[in-house]
Amino acid sequence: MKGISRIDQPGKRTHGFFVRLARQGKTHSAFFGDKSHGGRENALAAAQQHYEKLLAKFGPAERTLQRVWMEEAIGGGQEAKAAYPPDFDATQLTWVQCHGYRCLAYHDAKGRWINFYNGKVLTQSVKPVC
Repeated sequence: MKGISRIDQPGKRTHGFFVRLARQGKTHSAFFGDKSHGGRENALAAAQQHYEKLLAKFGPAERTLQRVWMEEAIGGGQEAKAAYPPDFDATQLTWVQCHGYRCLAYHDAKGRWINFYNGKVLTQSVKPVC
């Protein structure tokens, strides 16, 4: 379940569910122990209820900068279609590292790196990957 993790540490006699939600650089968290909530099912129900309250208060997650970089680097997901010039030679394709993610790219006539999947110019530091 998103935002809810099970914690079982027999050595510390800790059993329950941990709720965590991060928004705007701040993490909101709470622990719901099995014993203090009358069993595993009740602890889970309380954790789910708390998570729903946090979502109602803080809203859905925004796209993080890391996610935006990843989408640019990999071409925006599965919906992306190959974007290359008609006289394109497949031997020009190179795996590159951009924003910490790999993507297929090629050089255009001006020597710029172009993302193979979406045709966008890769503006950040691009390093070929062997």
